[in-house]
Amino acid sequence: MRKLPTVSILLPLLLLPYGVRAAEPAFEAASVRPADPGEPSPGDAVRNMDSSAGHFMMRNVSLRFALEWAWDLKDYEISGPEWIKNENRYDIVATAPGASENDMRLMLRTLLTDRFQMKLHRETRSLDVYALLPGKGPSKLKEAAADEQTGLGAAPNGGVTFTKQPVSRFTFMLTRRMDRPAIDMTGLKGLYDFTIDLSGLGFNGNPPADTSAPSIFTTVQENLGLKLQAQKAPIDLLIIDHAEKVPTAN
Repeated sequence: MRKLPTVSILLPLLLLPYGVRAAEPAFEAASVRPADPGEPSPGDAVRNMDSSAGHFMMRNVSLRFALEWAWDLKDYEISGPEWIKNENRYDIVATAPGASENDMRLMLRTLLTDRFQMKLHRETRSLDVYALLPGKGPSKLKEAAADEQTGLGAAPNGGVTFTKQPVSRFTFMLTRRMDRPAIDMTGLKGLYDFTIDLSGLGFNGNPPADTSAPSIFTTVQENLGLKLQAQKAPIDLLIIDHAEKVPTAN
């Protein structure tokens, strides 16, 4: 028979005032300040940050990039003021001895919400997307061998070779280059080897340099045995209702 919790465990919980929550995860010490405006930005990328054991650092990043990492989201899953994308950039340095990466994500949520005085909520909205779907037959993706090294590299004639990569790595690339998010709806959950011709794919929805090249919709079918289709899809978003451009003092 399952034992009931003892009174010694229950009593502290019963004595908490109504509506009081447990303390939010927080860094031991943290600094958030505007980045030096004269510092050239290398762009929001993994190299801008360090989350190694015991400390956390992001240099010259946008607020949206910090939010993406804290909530483990893609850029299109965040909606808020335009300035959070690139207009203002920040340096974030913190310490958290013994904290895991997941702990640090939670701590960063607390820090950003506090220092930028953010008001936010979650909401599902129907967005225009490109859905990557199964084709009529089996896919042409090859399951990667266990001893392969993960890789991503150029192939002849404007192609890209994915080695031991999930399908989501491909849709991430498409999202960066097309005019709407690309969503993996293939149901393929493994790691794969495949090459696809991207010579007909421009950047940010713009035409490619070679307008005679086959379209991405064609090469997805021919090279991968999949289908890329424009449609609407429900996307769970983090909505930033309010955020201050200047963080509160450290």
